[in-house]
Amino acid sequence: MVEIIYTDHLKLRLEVRKIPYEYPSRILKDPEKVFSDILEKKKIAIKRLKYNKKVRNMMIAYEHKEKIVEIVTIHPISDEKIISRVMSGRWK
Repeated sequence: MVEIIYTDHLKLRLEVRKIPYEYPSRILKDPEKVFSDILEKKKIAIKRLKYNKKVRNMMIAYEHKEKIVEIVTIHPISDEKIISRVMSGRWK
């Protein structure tokens, strides 16, 4: 079984952006899209969830180390940003 760790930065982002605490785990467990960020050396998972009264793409960045997954951050992301990062080669 994998242990999921929320970094202090992630906890701060959840509080500041008023994102439900369970969203990072939900995204990690059932993502709609998964990428590798070549620049930041992180994995990216995206899932559409309700945020600020709209359904939006919510993105998490995380590191998977053996039996630990450390989720670093979360934020909404537009379709345009996703396409741009894929087209530029940053996300594979």
